[in-house]
Amino acid sequence: MDKIKIVFVNHSLICGGAEQALFDLICLLNKDKFEPMVFVQNPGGEWDKKFLENGIPVIYDYSCRQPTLNPVIKFRNTVKKIRTCFAYKRDGAGLLDVCLPCQPDIVVSYNVWVNEAMVFSRGAKTVKYIHGNPDTNMDYRNEAMNRQAILSRFDKIVCVADAASKAFQKISGITDSVEMHYNPLNSRNVRLMAEAPLEFSCNCPLVCAVGRLAPEKGFERLIIIHKHLLEQGIEHKLVIVGDGPDREFLKRLVYATDTQDSVILAGYQLNPYPYMKNSRFLVNSSFTEGLPVIAMEALCLGVPIVTPIPAVAEIFGQENCGLITENDNASLEAGIKRMLVDEEFYQQVKAGAIKRSSFFDGKRMVAEVEDMFVKLVSEAKE
Repeated sequence: MDKIKIVFVNHSLICGGAEQALFDLICLLNKDKFEPMVFVQNPGGEWDKKFLENGIPVIYDYSCRQPTLNPVIKFRNTVKKIRTCFAYKRDGAGLLDVCLPCQPDIVVSYNVWVNEAMVFSRGAKTVKYIHGNPDTNMDYRNEAMNRQAILSRFDKIVCVADAASKAFQKISGITDSVEMHYNPLNSRNVRLMAEAPLEFSCNCPLVCAVGRLAPEKGFERLIIIHKHLLEQGIEHKLVIVGDGPDREFLKRLVYATDTQDSVILAGYQLNPYPYMKNSRFLVNSSFTEGLPVIAMEALCLGVPIVTPIPAVAEIFGQENCGLITENDNASLEAGIKRMLVDEEFYQQVKAGAIKRSSFFDGKRMVAEVEDMFVKLVSEAKE
């Protein structure tokens, strides 16, 4: 059987949760059965190099029209450039037919926000991923409400959490093509990388947060909560791992709150897992998300979680692995405080997180997605 050629279309390869999930998914795919590649709409992301260095083919719209002195190739590239411009005028329709080196079996709209018509390549099955919850994320809500015409063209729509799936189906009215699959987690790699030593020592409880430094991630309120707890005499340190557009603002906020001795802005880390493993618990302070990849990674390491994102409760299973709070500052602060001061409760959720860690088996999780891909191609051949 020939390998199934899959093209994942992504807006840009930034340092983000969806991009980490895409990276893990591609790395976990059985390369004897699948031939994955990534088409990037906006090149120059922080992780372009990460994908390429790990042997993942990355294609841009200009990859098919590089400068050359060969007159024949130059003429072909000129034609491709004209076809590319024409495709963009039609919301990307036909773009992949110009740019890809081969005809794909499946095109996955993984994290696409512009020119989505490009994913409907000739003869290919199509899959769309929904990473957010339309109940709480206005962008995903608007898409579900107003783009039924294009959404209904996809052979499969994958939601990464059960709550997001139910909300999407209710709001969009699309049900038959919708499936729920948690993002496969490269659990073995996470556990191995977590064994690396921390760059600093901490003689008090360490609270960890990981994510892109952007407004929707709620790091501003997390620093303010941290300051409130210090003022109550609750000793701890906060480490925020990640980079992004809010970095300078958060630096100023740390100095404005006089927490520079207790807040560590660790920046982007190729390996964030030692920070997580050595923390008392992980805080996900986002205002809205589907199902944070970082929450699954924390539980994979047996680290409890505090978050206002309801979907995280799905991955707790039957175990008590932390606290799901209301999505307001006071509730999140109360949850973080309890995890710091209520030792009996903390030991319970720590034990639950350790017990639940075995659930996160990358091979089992990716097998579900592989089955979906195989079935789609089989249907196309019938």
